[in-house]
Amino acid sequence: NGGLCTSQSTMGDEELWELINDNRHRISLGVRPCILIPYLRQARVLTEMDEDEILSCHNLTNRSMRTSHMLDLLRTQGKNGAVALVESLMIHYPALYTQVTGRKPSTEPSRFSGLIKYSELTEYLVRAVTGMQKELQAARDEASKKSARCASLQSEIQQMKELSERSRCLQSENQHMRRLLGSLQHDITRLKDEKCDLYMRYTGAVEEKSSVNLRLHDLNLQLLEQKECLSLQVQQLTLDCNMHQKKITVIQNQMKELQAERDQAYLSRDEAQTMIARILAEKDTLRSQLVELQEQVCSMQAQRCPSKHLRRRSDLVRDHLNLTWFRINVTSSMCINLYVQCEDAGSVRSRNVEPPCPESLRRREEAFVGCRIATVADVRNPLSVPTRGIFPSFPHSSRSLCRTSVPPFLMRSRQKAIRVNGRVLSISLQGEALLQQLAVVGGNKTGVFVHQVTEGTAAHTVGIGPGAQIVEVKYEQNQKALRMVLEDSTLEEAMWALGQVTGLCHLSLRPRQDDYEALLQQLRSNETSSGDSFYVRVNLSLPAGPNWTLAVSCNDILHVTNTRPAGTKDSWYASQVHPCQLLDLQSGSLPNYYRAQRLLIRAIEDMTFQTKSSQKVRKRLNTESQPCAKSPHKCNIFLHILSYEGDTSAPRSCLTLMPYSLVTPHFPPVCRPVLLLPTILGHILSKKMADWQGFRLCEPEVLSSSEHAARLQRSEILEECDEGRSCCYTLQSVEKVMKTGTHCVLPLGLDCVRRLHRADIFPIIIFIGQSARSAKKLKSKLQRHSQSEEQLLACSRSEEPLLDKLPCLYHSVAQDSWCDQNSLLTHLRTIIWEEQKKIVWAEPDLW
Repeated sequence: NGGLCTSQSTMGDEELWELINDNRHRISLGVRPCILIPYLRQARVLTEMDEDEILSCHNLTNRSMRTSHMLDLLRTQGKNGAVALVESLMIHYPALYTQVTGRKPSTEPSRFSGLIKYSELTEYLVRAVTGMQKELQAARDEASKKSARCASLQSEIQQMKELSERSRCLQSENQHMRRLLGSLQHDITRLKDEKCDLYMRYTGAVEEKSSVNLRLHDLNLQLLEQKECLSLQVQQLTLDCNMHQKKITVIQNQMKELQAERDQAYLSRDEAQTMIARILAEKDTLRSQLVELQEQVCSMQAQRCPSKHLRRRSDLVRDHLNLTWFRINVTSSMCINLYVQCEDAGSVRSRNVEPPCPESLRRREEAFVGCRIATVADVRNPLSVPTRGIFPSFPHSSRSLCRTSVPPFLMRSRQKAIRVNGRVLSISLQGEALLQQLAVVGGNKTGVFVHQVTEGTAAHTVGIGPGAQIVEVKYEQNQKALRMVLEDSTLEEAMWALGQVTGLCHLSLRPRQDDYEALLQQLRSNETSSGDSFYVRVNLSLPAGPNWTLAVSCNDILHVTNTRPAGTKDSWYASQVHPCQLLDLQSGSLPNYYRAQRLLIRAIEDMTFQTKSSQKVRKRLNTESQPCAKSPHKCNIFLHILSYEGDTSAPRSCLTLMPYSLVTPHFPPVCRPVLLLPTILGHILSKKMADWQGFRLCEPEVLSSSEHAARLQRSEILEECDEGRSCCYTLQSVEKVMKTGTHCVLPLGLDCVRRLHRADIFPIIIFIGQSARSAKKLKSKLQRHSQSEEQLLACSRSEEPLLDKLPCLYHSVAQDSWCDQNSLLTHLRTIIWEEQKKIVWAEPDLW
């Protein structure tokens, strides 16, 4: 048997089954499946379903068919099935095992193949031996019965002998009967021949009937199969039809809502245009007042009256003139921004009735960029103003920001549709003082839930209870139908929206009791303070004050976790974020969006009038030492928010009235592309950086006209080359370099950044500040590339304001931080290494 185990381990799958198939007939006749199945189940080559099929299938009418079907199932298990079958024969049918394999059986555990664990095999063998002992005892009992039967048969044989003697007497009579029988045999033979003919004809009829029955059975099976297939197809088509009908109904409802939103947007546009016309008329009036005040100032300067009273009056008129011009600029900014901030224009940003094609998206971007104002940040003011971002609104003054105005933060350019991911109930009720009828918890991360309902109120009467998520609220205000989706809103936005409800309102609620209980559990265990969670970039510097505890600086990233903290007013609770990891650091409270915007506008006003006061003092000194200009057109009456005196090299940039910008984290691959600015200097340094290890210059691709048009339509072309339209830099060339694990050096301009961001590629943007002194250090390099110092400075001045329009941060290299090209390249390598480790925080693309 040891040789058999060795041969079984060495024999292949097909060889073992050939051995079994050669003795298949013998095994089918001599084996009972119910005896072998327990061992095969123990060896895991047959499942419980296979056992039921072998023993209970109605198609298997006898033991041989069941045994043959069992062999077919074991065949699917391959070599393990064959080995388990041979071992089961060795245990239960030793003789048959010897006939099949030619070897003597052995029940030693070491002789088995290892399909069953040693402990399980021992247990099974014990059970098998016990069963054999019972069978042996039953066989012994049967043998004793057979012996008794044999004794009785012997006595019967003795009696038969006696009867045989009697039968001899009858033989003579038998001979006579045989002769008679011979005569009758001939008649019987003739009748048998006739019966045989009849039997043959009957057999043919039965076979024909059997074939007809088989054919009929096959036809019935085919008909049943076709009927089942057709019924399944009918059911599928019915389901598809119902689904399409539901989709068509939903689409029709959405089309009706879109038409209503379009009509509402048209009305809002007309109202905005009317208000713009009125503001422009007010602007013309202010301009006329400005001209009159200008003439008064110039006449007073011309008189040069030494009287102290007149000089003071001239100063007051000049201050009033400056304030008037400042209001004109503010009014102009409001005219630009008013159309964007109208109530329902968020869903229809384009002024033309057309789908959002690429040209429409470009017009939206230009309109959005037009909402900026030209200013420069103050570096000495404690509330320093950053030079980036896009402001959502420009109020007349810091006092005009009322708490009942629309929350500008987290506003979407388009109204978000409700996600249909559960049963949504629509309930109508009288919403007077809705926040006094119910209390809410949650935020933009978990959803806004009903927490408590005051008994006896309208909300309690209609059946609103805790645990329901407020998905949407609809109400009327000033004869206008308003709709607010609160599915992703913060707690502050949701409470503001619910506080605006007056009169009849419609609440869309989604039952989410499990999520509500999980939120309450987190609130009780102090795992979180609310359901809010989003990230913002700070656009101003704020020291810690009496009403807030967290000091922040420009470009800090904050994780806001509660927009309505308990015990505070007009504040958020947030944590500073680690620059390289998504970890919360120091936590505390800080002004919310409204309060921070008021502080920012107040700082801009203070900075503006301080700057004008310093300019006024300089003008007085210049007036005493120089003759006055008689021409009134030479008077400097235009108001700009400038940097402090002495900083004449500071470039003009874009000032934001948006204290916080919503950002999302991105984790780019190991090697990010590198973009150097200004473009002229970037082209020079890119070739040097391409020689470094781990850096590679982005190469342009030559495309055919059809491929160029296709890629241009898919926005895969980053920039055209100078030598021809068919040669251009593409996204594929950048991705090809990034897949090699190296930094792709981009010899491109700023226009490629947004295209790269849409492809989830976030380059490291480095701006190298330039002045006349720093440009001289690169004079020889510029001349080699047919460029001049003036061209470099002009390029730097034109590109630096564009950096503030980017949706992400960039690194600026100071002018005095390098002395020559080698030190600049070394400094750039260090910057790239530091920026590569940081998380990329980008503003979401709302267009």
